[in-house]
Amino acid sequence: MSIQWTGESINFEGSEERSFTVQREDSKIPGIFWQPEVTSAAAPVMLLGHGGSGHKRNERMLMLGRLFSGTYGWCVISIDGPVHGDRGPVTQATDPAYAALWKRENPVQDMIDDWKFVLDHVSALDVVDPKRVGYWGVSMGTMFGIPLVASDKRIQVAVLGKAGMTGSSVKRSNIAPHFERFAPKVTQPVLFTMQWDDERFERDGQLDLYDRISATDKRLHAYPGVHADNGLESFDAQAEFLYRYL
Repeated sequence: MSIQWTGESINFEGSEERSFTVQREDSKIPGIFWQPEVTSAAAPVMLLGHGGSGHKRNERMLMLGRLFSGTYGWCVISIDGPVHGDRGPVTQATDPAYAALWKRENPVQDMIDDWKFVLDHVSALDVVDPKRVGYWGVSMGTMFGIPLVASDKRIQVAVLGKAGMTGSSVKRSNIAPHFERFAPKVTQPVLFTMQWDDERFERDGQLDLYDRISATDKRLHAYPGVHADNGLESFDAQAEFLYRYL
């Protein structure tokens, strides 16, 4: 099954955005694809993993999709996580459906398979260079992202963070065993970002997770503030780190 493009394209400051769906078995995966308005050669592709209660086209994904495609000249993909966006009702991390997600048989492997399936199809597009793939995802984007990056060596570089081995979000999701299994298998360069006063993932637990990543080149950027906060230059620093390897 090939990519099914939906709706009209949206152009904004050098970036062209299109919605799509891909059918994997009995599941329809909805996503957004950004590309530079002007391309002279196949471009790197960046995968964006949204946070819990977010979706493929929330404010953060939209900002990064436009930044990476319009400014850096990359192709960019964001897909809805399980029970988020067009795949379900979750709009808050406290929604019962969010807790139920983590009680499924294997939600982490399902999301790995979704991402790999979408990347397989997007890699066939003429505008995409399948040998240059990056990943950006924090919070829930890291809960799914560390297992994905560990499982797919097409991904050459990653920005991860705002997650750890302990904290209220860890108790709710039981993600710690997945981090224990997959973090040591992440050997690609990683920039790990954390909020020093994060109320969802404890500080020591975030440092523990960072220590478990096996990458030779890994950077830790820590900023004051709670989970939803970001350092003033954090996104620019992350983009420059990704650019270094793409």
